[in-house]
Order: sequence, then structure tokens, then C-alpha cells
Amino acid sequence: MNQTLFIFCGEAFSGKSTLAKKLSEKYNTKLIGRDEMYFSIEKLLALEETPEKDDNSLWENMWPIIIQGVRNQLLLGNSVVIDDNCFFLRQRRDLYFIANEIGVKIILIYMDIPLEILKERKEQNKILKNRHDVPSTWMENDSQKFERPVENENPIIFKHTDNFENLIEKIEKEL
Repeated sequence: MNQTLFIFCGEAFSGKSTLAKKLSEKYNTKLIGRDEMYFSIEKLLALEETPEKDDNSLWENMWPIIIQGVRNQLLLGNSVVIDDNCFFLRQRRDLYFIANEIGVKIILIYMDIPLEILKERKEQNKILKNRHDVPSTWMENDSQKFERPVENENPIIFKHTDNFENLIEKIEKEL
């Protein structure tokens, strides 16, 4: 496989992290995302015990660190999987710029999961605690704020009825 930047985008609880980890393992890439950073500092900063409103500034301030990590890994010759929501076109453009500057292939994977399913997964997570929770207000606002990928971004669209094998088939066509 040629050096590639895989970008996941989608709302919280869409399955980005699960698929990003599997994809990273399959293609032996570096996995970079805010969730990983969050988990590495969660206990130190008592994040799950602090008011929800404080999470937003922390979350936003991690983006420049993610961008630097992507740049560094690509410069080292590694392929990278971005496990992030990449809600805004400007965030995806940050990543496109780096990949184009370094000359690596870009594959955007859009997790197109209905809000009802996202809410169900969030409720299940309260019991199972498979991942950190996100403020409830984020989910309500995210659907409205999310700048979904447009056709010229050439996204691979992953629906809730798809599976990992479907995703790999679509990726292999792009590689």
C-alpha cells in the first residue's frame, strides 16, 4: 500500500473509533485521534468528573496537536488513520493540505449513521462504558453543526447497515 492518510468523519457514537482501530491494524498505520489523547490524560485531569461545559475547550484545543502528529507521522513515511469527528470542512482541509503538501493519498470515510442510532449507542454506553461519554448537548447540536462531506471530497460513505468487509472493499478500489 502506498502511503495514505485515512480520515474518518462522523458524529459521536457513529463507530469511527472501532473501525479506525481495525483499519489501522489491517494496514499497519499510525492511529491518531482526540479520543486517544483524551484517554491518556483523562485520569490526570479528572475529565469525567468535571462539568460538561469544560470539555468543549479542551476538545477544541487538542486539534492543533492532532494536526502536528499527523504531519510528523506522514513526514516519517507512515500511513495514518485519523480517528476524529472532523465535523467542519476547515478541519478536513487542514488534513488535506498536509497530505497534499507531503504527497500522500487521502481517503475520507464518512460515517453516515442516523441520529436515532447514535442516541441508542450513547444510552448503551452509559451501561457498558466502552468509551468516554460526551455531553448530551453535543449530540443535539452536532447534527445541526456537522458539515457533511460533499461530492468533491470523494468520501467513502459508511452506513449503519455496512460492515468492516464492505469498507475494506471500498477502500481497496481507491488504493
